Amino acid sequence: MTCRRYLIVILVVVMAAACSDTQPAKSLPDNPENRTAVAKRYLEVMAPKELLQGVGKRVTPTLPEGNRKIFNQVLESPEIDKAAYRIMLDALVKDFTAAELNAMTAFYGSPEGQSAWKKFSPYMDAIMPQIQQEVRTAVAEAHKQAEAKEPPTPKSPPGPPAQKAPKAPVSKQ
Repeated sequence: MTCRRYLIVILVVVMAAACSDTQPAKSLPDNPENRTAVAKRYLEVMAPKELLQGVGKRVTPTLPEGNRKIFNQVLESPEIDKAAYRIMLDALVKDFTAAELNAMTAFYGSPEGQSAWKKFSPYMDAIMPQIQQEVRTAVAEAHKQAEAKEPPTPKSPPGPPAQKAPKAPVSKQ
């Protein structure tokens, strides 16, 4: 899996987590200003820099030896950290309500949420190869079934439909 795809998978999983705290989240009007404020609190709990460091630890060993140092320098750069923060903030505000962001912040800010976050990457590493194999197998089977149902392709285009020859008149004698 490429670095970009791995980062996207991690970001999607983090964003898609439907988690809630045992206490009800503060009820805020759901508007862009409140979403932005709560999203910034979420990014304090789930800092993009830590996410990038985690990606670096997982991806670096898969890279050619000569690319590893540069890759890690890029991931540790302030420019990438700022870009990741901006991208994540924009996505959080766009995709989640203020209440959802509050719940995610409460969960990931808790000791249980932090523990779950640390376990999530090994969990994904364990299940993804198996799921990918199941999908590959199902796709291959679907292709086989589709090929079996398709009629053979004619080698030349069909001509006009055959017409019955007119019957010879029958004489009555």
